[in-house]
Amino acid sequence: MIVFQCDVCDYASVSKKYTCPKCMKGKLAEIEVSSKGKVYSFTNIHIAPVEFTNLAPYTIALIQLDEANAKVTVRMEQSAQIGDAVDMERIEDGAFIYQKAK
Repeated sequence: MIVFQCDVCDYASVSKKYTCPKCMKGKLAEIEVSSKGKVYSFTNIHIAPVEFTNLAPYTIALIQLDEANAKVTVRMEQSAQIGDAVDMERIEDGAFIYQKAK
């Protein structure tokens, strides 16, 4: 997984930005990290927007990556609990699809 890390402060993101939005000084360098992480937060979607009704019910989680100071929003393949170890299974239509680590 590609993460963009500030060369001045501890900011990291999975989306590319020209300048660090935290310190407003640093440039974001591209680094490759493992897609493994832990569930930081989650919510279960029962009534989905029209474009996602075929997926409902589904779980959206915020994942703290193990090797970077970055969090990523993902769709879980199964239910999740805070602290669960997870890993990316695939990318589908631009969305990160994660599952519990084996």
